[in-house]
Amino acid sequence: MSFDLYVWHEPDPITPVIAENKLRRWREGEAGVFRPHPAVPEMLAALQGRFPPNAGAWTVAPTPSDAILALAVSWSRAGEVGAATVALAREHGLICYEPQSHLLNPNAAGHAPGFTLTSATGPDIPDPSPERIEALVAALGPENHFLILERSDGWFVQVGYGPAAGAEPGWYALEYRESVPEKHFRTETVDEVEAARLLIDFQAGSDAWKRRHKWRPLF
Repeated sequence: MSFDLYVWHEPDPITPVIAENKLRRWREGEAGVFRPHPAVPEMLAALQGRFPPNAGAWTVAPTPSDAILALAVSWSRAGEVGAATVALAREHGLICYEPQSHLLNPNAAGHAPGFTLTSATGPDIPDPSPERIEALVAALGPENHFLILERSDGWFVQVGYGPAAGAEPGWYALEYRESVPEKHFRTETVDEVEAARLLIDFQAGSDAWKRRHKWRPLF
């Protein structure tokens, strides 16, 4: 079993639904679904420079292509290779699609995510769904102890878990910062649902989370 990623070029922004539909048509043998682009083989060369075929990163070595890269990543290396793949795709002007969670990392002309979710183990997730946020909060633990949701203007909220985040075992550290370091605040909760609601409400444009907690300044 592998962690699968697909990389190709799109001239315009697309959605995860469109990406999944294109992959289905491609798997069914439809010709011309993905158009050749010079950045695709360039990215594969850069990726294999970091993770050679015999380095244990792949369950199946990537097949060279000038249109689409189908990457079967070993689960033990999914975080490391996934983060590098997303970064290289962005650098080469390509998109990266993760079918396991219908996650699209778009990099087409004119696209700028409103929100980016970062974790301790990566990769970054642009404009995450509420369901994705809830799943990632539920998965927080000693090795993956924080999530940061940053808005495009630099404001962010953060959920940390346990001692690695400066909280008691089983507790969540909630933080937010507005524009400057002096406007950085923190509180704690033992409620996993409330931790996820901080991120979800912030992304939705609601400030109800401010009134649900007693915040203290960090500076």
